[in-house]
Amino acid sequence: MFLPLFPLPSAAHDATLHRALLGLWCNSEDGGRSCWAWDEFHADGRFEACGRTEDDPRPFHGTGRVDISGARMCYTVTAASENFWLRPGQRYCTDIVAIDALTHRYRDLDTQAEFTLYRRAPGDKHCPG
Repeated sequence: MFLPLFPLPSAAHDATLHRALLGLWCNSEDGGRSCWAWDEFHADGRFEACGRTEDDPRPFHGTGRVDISGARMCYTVTAASENFWLRPGQRYCTDIVAIDALTHRYRDLDTQAEFTLYRRAPGDKHCPG
């Protein structure tokens, strides 16, 4: 499934985009061959994130809710490790540029930088200890 850059906002579109996001996604610097973090989207609107960055040896994790409206996806964090990039209660929004069976491309609203996540099977998730 490929969703266009500027879809018409509608409840049907929001539900379709939510379904396309369901599952496990890999954050990678090498085209998805290795993953430094994992984002998992659940059917009930929850998300879970975990991983470890190069500049901090401690593993991180965060959980919360995801809301979708048009091409905009917003996370609201409900729980997080001390080194997670958002604190509980904070909200972060992105614009989804494209999504298909293998990739999810989004744009950071503050920096306009684009990032790509890579779909993985549920059993591939390896949150660091």
